[in-house]
Amino acid sequence: MTNVNKKLNNIEEVKKMKEKNKKIIKIFIFFLIASFPFISITQILGFETFLDSFENPESYLCFQDTSGLYASKSNNKQYIIIQKSTHPDFKFDDNDDIIYYKYSGKLECGKLKQKNYFHSLKAYCEIGKTEEESNPIYEHQIIGKIIQKVDENIFNIISIELWEISIHNLNIRALQTS
Repeated sequence: MTNVNKKLNNIEEVKKMKEKNKKIIKIFIFFLIASFPFISITQILGFETFLDSFENPESYLCFQDTSGLYASKSNNKQYIIIQKSTHPDFKFDDNDDIIYYKYSGKLECGKLKQKNYFHSLKAYCEIGKTEEESNPIYEHQIIGKIIQKVDENIFNIISIELWEISIHNLNIRALQTS
């Protein structure tokens, strides 16, 4: 009888271990699925920009380019992620794509170079146009620079939406005030 009891106890222990392992695997899969969009957005933005977006959430903007603001070579719709000019470390090079307002109020996207200073205001002109062809563009007209363009697909949409929600709800300033 004792041998039978030992075997039954062993079978019960094996069943308990299997149940415990199933629970651990389910929890692991849940965390993997939950973190996958954040891993994806980290790959899209880069780790440094991803972390910075939590420190300066108001300095990042993401929108869908449906109007063809950024001339896409493909017919795919794209999401454009912008670092706003209000970012504490904002600066751009001649190769960066900048989104800015023209005098007509129309949004434009292009490459800018520094033209000269007017009474402590920095002025820029569009690359490829002479100073006479291009009206000066001042700092207050610049919205920001494009840091990434992402093709629209369901996975990227989910990743971007979760990122935007999290930077505004889980940022460092929000956690410090709570």
